[in-house]
Amino acid sequence: MTVVRAVKERREFLRKDSDFPVQLRQMPQKSAGIIHYSMINDFSESGIQLSSFYFYPVNSKMILEIFPSHDMEPIITVGRVVWIEQVSHQEKYKVGIEFSEMNHERRVYLKQMITGSNA
Repeated sequence: MTVVRAVKERREFLRKDSDFPVQLRQMPQKSAGIIHYSMINDFSESGIQLSSFYFYPVNSKMILEIFPSHDMEPIITVGRVVWIEQVSHQEKYKVGIEFSEMNHERRVYLKQMITGSNA
């Protein structure tokens, strides 16, 4: 279920809460391309925030496969870890990933999901 609340923080782009599943693979593909699964906490047209049981170093390149709905093809893109912080008293991390290779059409689609518009 996606929460309809859009949040504008000190960031350049409007963000929207979500619970989209995502698959991540660190580049270059280490350990035979191990795939990690997570849920996106929020997203914008420029990146995502997610929770993970795995630590990814800042500036790590990631291949992301985002599943925004059952009736849409997954969004496959490359991103870069821009920040990571451990959740207090847990073996879990919050991770901020900026999209580094996303086509214009997908960026527009994400923006439309946030604003609820078709423009």
